[in-house]
Amino acid sequence: MIFSHLHRVMSLMGVTALVSTLLAVLPWQNPVLAQTDEFTCTGKNIMEGLADNHLTLLQNEAAKISNGTGNLWRVDVPGIAPSYIFGTMHLADPRLRSMTGKATAAFEDASTLALEITEILEPEKMAAKAFTIVQLTSYLDGQSLDDKLDPIFVPKLQKRVEDVAGLPWSVARKMRPWALLGAVALPACEFARKRVGMPFLDMALGQNAKSANKSIVGLETLDSQLKAMSELPEESMLLALRQTIDLGPRLEDMFETMIVLYKREELGLLWALLRHFGPEGITDEPNDAGYADFQRIIIDKRNIGMADASEPLIAAGGAFIAVGALHLPGEKGLVQLLKDRGYTVTRP
Repeated sequence: MIFSHLHRVMSLMGVTALVSTLLAVLPWQNPVLAQTDEFTCTGKNIMEGLADNHLTLLQNEAAKISNGTGNLWRVDVPGIAPSYIFGTMHLADPRLRSMTGKATAAFEDASTLALEITEILEPEKMAAKAFTIVQLTSYLDGQSLDDKLDPIFVPKLQKRVEDVAGLPWSVARKMRPWALLGAVALPACEFARKRVGMPFLDMALGQNAKSANKSIVGLETLDSQLKAMSELPEESMLLALRQTIDLGPRLEDMFETMIVLYKREELGLLWALLRHFGPEGITDEPNDAGYADFQRIIIDKRNIGMADASEPLIAAGGAFIAVGALHLPGEKGLVQLLKDRGYTVTRP
């Protein structure tokens, strides 16, 4: 039974993308990889040619997920300008840097942009915090991944982190497994984009907001995101590392499918796919074993924090709140949390 691996990794997308961005600006980067122009991904859409029984399974499960359709949501308070919640994907794929007409209009009308964290707009400051970051992301007591992983697996992991992220194993072996996921849980093409500074949509929104003199605020901080990751059980993250390597080319297939479903605004279907997909393909039963701690720490707890931070912005009116799309759907998703707090939240 796969340990809900893809569900975890894709739900970690925001922080995984953050960590990969950090790795790209820190001083051990490989200058050859930093100049690469190999940005073309080769993944295939898993949904194409999916067996009818598996397609029906995923569609039925997606139908049960509340607020599972839509990347843009309008939040209304009587007498106050509406605000909007918008789901993004923290990837630099060019297809993800464009928004629908409604989302573009909502952003242009907004006086305030809220991002998960604002540090993504200042990579130099992120790099300057390298020492603080290392304290959270690395073993500082002499431990290493060489001691924690099967010796047969270590060469495979070493090859991937050196080839994809440009990290020498002497550095990577001292990183905590959740942090190293940022170097292995993204396709090589995506990491290459980050290495040359190609922006993902959240960054582009921030740059546009600066140019338009909009107020920019963060719902979280770099430190709080990294701290949340550091609280994840180490054993589950070690397993996630192994399973990421085992996925091989299927990892690119999953990312391609994720992009396609995001562009179709079918977040519930994406959520269902993540629960049922593994190295051998679609499973009849969801792969949720051992998921409780991850769900509580990385999704539910952070969603509550995002809702808390959003309320003053909604009260002021005119906010465009952009967060990772997988924070939106579900009974404990950001959209439902705001509905439960009495706001009128609808698809525009």
